[in-house]
Amino acid sequence: MNARLVLVCLILAFAPFSGCIWDDDSTGGSDSLCDDGTLDPDLYGVWLFHAYDADVIIEFNFQSNGELDKQPNDPDFEQNCWYIDGGQLIEDTYFPQQGNYLMYVNYHIDSDLLFYSHINGESFGLNGELLGVGGYNDRPTECGLFHKSGAFPDNTTLNSTINSTEFPDFCTWIMNDPTGASPTDAWEATHYLAQDHTDTVTTGSNDNLMTVEIDEFFGEIDWYVSEYNYGFWLDITVNNQQYYCSSTPDTNADCIITFSGIDNYYAVWEEFEIATVAENGVDICSVQCDIQINFLNLREEDTLPGNTDVTIE
Repeated sequence: MNARLVLVCLILAFAPFSGCIWDDDSTGGSDSLCDDGTLDPDLYGVWLFHAYDADVIIEFNFQSNGELDKQPNDPDFEQNCWYIDGGQLIEDTYFPQQGNYLMYVNYHIDSDLLFYSHINGESFGLNGELLGVGGYNDRPTECGLFHKSGAFPDNTTLNSTINSTEFPDFCTWIMNDPTGASPTDAWEATHYLAQDHTDTVTTGSNDNLMTVEIDEFFGEIDWYVSEYNYGFWLDITVNNQQYYCSSTPDTNADCIITFSGIDNYYAVWEEFEIATVAENGVDICSVQCDIQINFLNLREEDTLPGNTDVTIE
């Protein structure tokens, strides 16, 4: 990916999403649209985005009057403000022709490092009416990482500091991790482990057959796949008969997959979370049988590796 494309992607990733209702009587100055909200002094100043490519320059300047300057700047908005609400960073961007946008951000400061992960946003019209909501509140844990301008003499010192810093709970991955870690490692370093369920199979058609869990776990697995819409699915064979197992409710699949955790909107297969595979109106296994797992798919094009044979009793 060339430097220009990387820059465009990063500008979009950190584009302002925001929305307090603007107050002309704010204390941000006579020309300021920012409200007099709660601020975090630890955010004051210029923060630089950590990137591999020296040509990618993104900086945030959190001012003490509630204004937020971002470089590169979006020419379409008039002003960007920030404040803190419930421990969450709120960015509010005013677009003269459309209204404003409120972006909710998880953030964490560790000395001279800033972990930054936008969650969702709300669009407001010129009269303050809510126009729409984008993103989901349980969405991903990949973070942007910023460092305080002038805090590190060189990249070697910066990278060493990043590698020795514990990430906040909401941030499993960081963009441009100096260790080379990446969300794509989930496919390369993670396997599933399928095992016989503790229940005994019967001649009924709703038996629990087996459990599936993460065997080699590499961070939190987030595939941007809904367990309830697209979901995980299994292709299995028992006694030369092929069966299809789905995690989608109200499905006509031969077997159903349910999860021990609760994930709304975007599915996150978390450490220690267990999937249970059960018959769905079809008597797949009445006595001891051998299940051959042909595929465990996360979505149409992604297959997770793991053991392929399970004896069910």
